[in-house]
Amino acid sequence: MDMAARLGLVLPHAALLGGSAAASTRALNPSRARLPYPTPPPFPTCCRPSSSTYAARPRSSPRCGSPRLLAVRAMASGNPYAAELAAAKKAVTLAARLCQAVQQDIVHSGIQSKADKSPVTVADYGSQILVSLALKMEVSPGPFSLVAEEDSEELRKDGAEEILEEITDLVNETIFDTGSYNISFTKEGILSAIDDGKSEGGPSGRHWVLDPIDGTKGFLRGDQYAIALALLDEGKVVLGVLACPNLPLSSISNPNGSSSGHQVGALFSATIGCGAEVESLDGSPPQKISICSIDNPVNASFFESYESAHSMHDLTGSIAEKLGVLAPPVRIDSQAKYGALARGDGAIYLRFPHKGYKEKIWDHAAGSIVVTEAGGIVTDAAGNDLDFSKGRFLDLDTGIIATNKRLMPSLLKAVQDAIKEKNQAASLL
Repeated sequence: MDMAARLGLVLPHAALLGGSAAASTRALNPSRARLPYPTPPPFPTCCRPSSSTYAARPRSSPRCGSPRLLAVRAMASGNPYAAELAAAKKAVTLAARLCQAVQQDIVHSGIQSKADKSPVTVADYGSQILVSLALKMEVSPGPFSLVAEEDSEELRKDGAEEILEEITDLVNETIFDTGSYNISFTKEGILSAIDDGKSEGGPSGRHWVLDPIDGTKGFLRGDQYAIALALLDEGKVVLGVLACPNLPLSSISNPNGSSSGHQVGALFSATIGCGAEVESLDGSPPQKISICSIDNPVNASFFESYESAHSMHDLTGSIAEKLGVLAPPVRIDSQAKYGALARGDGAIYLRFPHKGYKEKIWDHAAGSIVVTEAGGIVTDAAGNDLDFSKGRFLDLDTGIIATNKRLMPSLLKAVQDAIKEKNQAASLL
């Protein structure tokens, strides 16, 4: 099967845009009213041609090697998923570039709520398309399965033509501006690429798991969000990457999620049996990370969702009180919490959605392996490991908790005591 067939309907830039001169001078879609952005830093691209027609542009970055070189280095270190790790890093970094541009538009436009969902919708779809593209271009040919949040149903309806055109323009601009691939999508190709994410996952085979923008409310506010990508192999998470464009590369130093450091944009990665790392989205050398070793809850701090609609803050407050935690909660959107926990910015992660909510696997697959490979433990409220082999949803008890091995026994007891009290109080009403 040639690359064109694997990607859906795509064309070389020259064919679609009328040559390099036309491409370099093309105008942005007026309906988007996008603001100009500074020239992005060099982007790591692959030098492996996929076919005579659809080939990655042979570019290099002074700050990091190509995914092929990263894969060779990783394989030399004994990583059995080296090529997949390199592809995943490239995929989320490319998607992050698109998301950063859209978020900057949102901040400048003054959007404060989700009443107008179009900017988030464009970024969600665009991110998913770019991840799918990069995985298909970088990973060896074969069966491709992606479990992702979005599908093309809404974009195929009457009245969706304008937003489809906007998504198409933005995806093609991102590919062109980063020089990542010498291809461009048609509208039909965009729809096909989105539907790559319709896999149901399961216990057999390999499945990529993607949340194209985790933390949409944070994304709208100009705060934290993540592009979260994991790989399931026979029902087990074996690889995860988290691109967190607004998370400081150095440790978070206060409850507002800011840092004394100046560099922003963190890329967390982990492969089963190989530990966890963090590097900058611009391509700094990766650094090994490990979860904190605190064994006294009094000295611990805990992460929870920024939005009370996403997690029961009253319950997490009760858990913290039973543990004796003195520090206020650190509230951050998205799986950036998992990354911050894995590098020791805090000691505990608590998530207790409201009754009736079903957790999706893409909300936890990447983050959970980053934490466990950093030496932590991630379980449900009963202490069971998370099971990602049962399709698109997690079947778990009440909530999700994560911490180090020393704190887990006392945390589990506090969680179960707090849940019991809450249920008893509810039964009296």
